[in-house]
Amino acid sequence: MLTISAFGYRTTKMLITKNIIVVIPVGPNSSAAFVTDTIESYLFYASGTSQVVIMDDSQQGIGEAIAKELPGIVVLKTKKKMGGWAGLYISLAEAYYFALKHYTFKAILKLDTDALVINKAQEKEALTLFESNEKIGIAGQYPNEYDGTPWDIAWPKQRIINTTQTWKFFARPIAHWLLKKQYSAAVRNGYRTGESVFGGAYFMSYALVKTLADKGLLPNRRFKTLNLGEDHLFAILATGNGFSLRSLSNDNQPFACAWKDLPAAPEKMYKEGRKVIHSVRGYGQLDEAAIRTFFKMKRKEEKINPSPSETVRVTREVTNE
Repeated sequence: MLTISAFGYRTTKMLITKNIIVVIPVGPNSSAAFVTDTIESYLFYASGTSQVVIMDDSQQGIGEAIAKELPGIVVLKTKKKMGGWAGLYISLAEAYYFALKHYTFKAILKLDTDALVINKAQEKEALTLFESNEKIGIAGQYPNEYDGTPWDIAWPKQRIINTTQTWKFFARPIAHWLLKKQYSAAVRNGYRTGESVFGGAYFMSYALVKTLADKGLLPNRRFKTLNLGEDHLFAILATGNGFSLRSLSNDNQPFACAWKDLPAAPEKMYKEGRKVIHSVRGYGQLDEAAIRTFFKMKRKEEKINPSPSETVRVTREVTNE
């Protein structure tokens, strides 16, 4: 279970209305300065009402330290370290459930600490997509690389098959049986084994969050022992419950994501109008500090010389004030 920190949230009987709930998971190796920069990048380009929620699994008070610098964010803390893999599914699901119980919203934007927002109105395409079809559940970098190369999903495909269809099923029979039940439903609904929307940054629809909560899947703690990444688990749960995965990463779309480093030069993605990028940990000879400085300077330039058609507004709203 989670505890809610003293920072940011005040109990109310009324649901608070926000357009977007931004959820950022923080672990023990996270840099408070870098996480703050990621949040500031979102706030700078945000075009509607939103609430930033840190899911703090650091056990070091990193979330609270950030909240002192950025009043208005909400910090949730795990009682014990959940870690990555299915543990990250547990902590994220708790954060999504918290959002559902305390806010009305249109979508969740999940950002890893090494993701960054680099242009305005990053939620526009996602909300249009979700409004066009209530059965679209998760959207982001999918199913190709930034350059259009199809993802190699052989590794997650084999892991899912091993845990649902081979002798390895019996290593964790309860968790694997529950996964197999969801996986079988997903396959019937057109799921391609091993696929997922890239987990470093994505949008999830309100409809999917509500459905997973109603089905007891936000979270199902018996999944904790699975050796499966949270993005693959959410993809199976979404598809198994009648939702689809969609791309927002083609040309002229907002996402440009890769696993370990940026998929293209910072200047190139900025000029292309990309809006959500991952991972800013490196590109060529540039390290994370240099990449963040580049985009921070871009925000400074935009603040000094705003677009003539619209002014970028930065709103830091203290919840329920």
